Amino acid sequence: MNRIVYILILLIGFACKRDYNPPAIQNNPNLLVVDGFINTGANSTTAFALSRTLKIGDSIGAFIPEPQAQLSVLSSSGNAYSLLDQGNGTYLSPALSLDPSQKYQLKITTRNGSQYLSDAVPTRTAPPLDSLSWFQDDSSGNVIVSANTHDPANSSHYYRWFYTETWEYHAPLQSELELINGLIFYAIDSLTQQYLIYFCWRSDNSTDIVLGNSTALGQDRISQQPIAIVPRGAQKISIKYSINASQYVLTPDAYQYWLILQKNSQNLGTLFDPQPSQLTGNIHCLTNPKEPVIGYLSASSIQQKRLFIDNKQINNWDTAALECPLRQTFRNPNNFQIYTYPDTLWGPYYFSGDALYLSKRNCLDCRELGGTLQKPPFWP
Repeated sequence: MNRIVYILILLIGFACKRDYNPPAIQNNPNLLVVDGFINTGANSTTAFALSRTLKIGDSIGAFIPEPQAQLSVLSSSGNAYSLLDQGNGTYLSPALSLDPSQKYQLKITTRNGSQYLSDAVPTRTAPPLDSLSWFQDDSSGNVIVSANTHDPANSSHYYRWFYTETWEYHAPLQSELELINGLIFYAIDSLTQQYLIYFCWRSDNSTDIVLGNSTALGQDRISQQPIAIVPRGAQKISIKYSINASQYVLTPDAYQYWLILQKNSQNLGTLFDPQPSQLTGNIHCLTNPKEPVIGYLSASSIQQKRLFIDNKQINNWDTAALECPLRQTFRNPNNFQIYTYPDTLWGPYYFSGDALYLSKRNCLDCRELGGTLQKPPFWP
């Protein structure tokens, strides 16, 4: 009898769990998404990305940019600052020194003539980002990066962070040959003897919403706020890793908006997780007042801090190795640079007598793994 009751409880629990399809997005799968904020720091640029929402069930990772729009930042004193179209739905202002005593709005006119305008928002001044710290979790082996900050004026309270990660990595094999436009060239620096396509650097921007607040504390201080997690064994710390964190301050309303969006987008998956709720931002469509807009405008200065982590500082970081088999063919007897091997997944590795040894291109050229040979100017 107890077993039957237990099974019935399980069935009821599963029956109660249903997919949630927000009606606004269900009925309007092409809503405008406004991502960015007004940077009020001295001599700073402001960037926004415009895109369109997808239908529920569309492939994850798809992105529909909104190009050829006109964006401008409006101040309460009547000044207007235009943003330039950078392509792929990205818009960037020239370096500005906006007056932090003003309120600001964002005006958007899309290529189809639709007009959007935000509410006027006050500017906030971000306190310095005191430090970044990190530790390696004993149970998972992941590396966790945290932010530390405080506001002596006790006026910030609501914080948001985003970051750019940059890391050095190496190709699995040190190839002495490089394939350029179908011809073989030596890829060893004659002065340093370094393998030129062996060292790479790659960067990526954060995508998660990272928030923190100090309202429940006796002072406006944030300590050990996790902002980034690097999974154990990730390529990012195979050699050396750097994170450049940016911090800005939100109003209470903006914080609540991003908190709801964070819960809806990052914490869903079980019956006990927060349930999705409809977002109400502060950007409105003037040509169709009933059209929802996804986004919330804020204005704040930015504070930044950079941290480096060397692979030698962490434990048991075994990055998954690629399989790098070898094949042998013959060099052209008339011109060693001529390369005619038909399988484009393979590339030249080294010469040995009349033989040309090959391996997979993603084993020979670090650029095949997404990076660049250009060393960043801030790299030690």
